Amino acid sequence: MGMPKLEATFETLVDAFVFLDKNKDGYVSRNEMAQAISESGERSSGGIVMKRFEEMDWDKNGMVKFKEFLFAFTNWVGIDDEEEGEEKV
Repeated sequence: MGMPKLEATFETLVDAFVFLDKNKDGYVSRNEMAQAISESGERSSGGIVMKRFEEMDWDKNGMVKFKEFLFAFTNWVGIDDEEEGEEKV
């Protein structure tokens, strides 16, 4: 594709979603997210995990689709249209 950084980033996002989606139904539930965080060994409070889940669950149905996950992630990291090192003209 000629965009190795983009491809690698997208692959990482897919891998993260798959890690969270424990029952492989295409959605991440609150319980799956808590289970994944516990398995990862991260020492995080339940409140932080649930806050992140709520940020991802845009339609507030208790399940996070990949699209919701993707948009929440881009909001968290602040992806811009510009490449690193480019200046605005």
